[in-house]
Amino acid sequence: MDNGHKVVTTALVMIMMPTQGPASRIGFIVSKKVGGAVTRNRVRRRLRELFRQLPARPVGMDIVVIARHHAARVDFDTLRQAMQYAMGKASQKLQRDAAAKSAGNS
Repeated sequence: MDNGHKVVTTALVMIMMPTQGPASRIGFIVSKKVGGAVTRNRVRRRLRELFRQLPARPVGMDIVVIARHHAARVDFDTLRQAMQYAMGKASQKLQRDAAAKSAGNS
């Protein structure tokens, strides 16, 4: 994920990188800094559900979502806003890179 684009919010860090295939893959990292096993699993379930509910999931992306300690204390709607913000920002960065790359090849 060295070539990916990172977006940081108070609740999570999202790293996105384009892939060659049409399918998107997502991974969630929730460390012990977030809390005990029950808390970490709850945060992981919430993040999975948020990704599942996204109206427009990215295509052809590898996505890593790293939960920060604040993710365990925020409500579901705040976590949703953080996920949508990070997804939008990362997508903008990827589109900007793609445009710059195609302009450089012309």
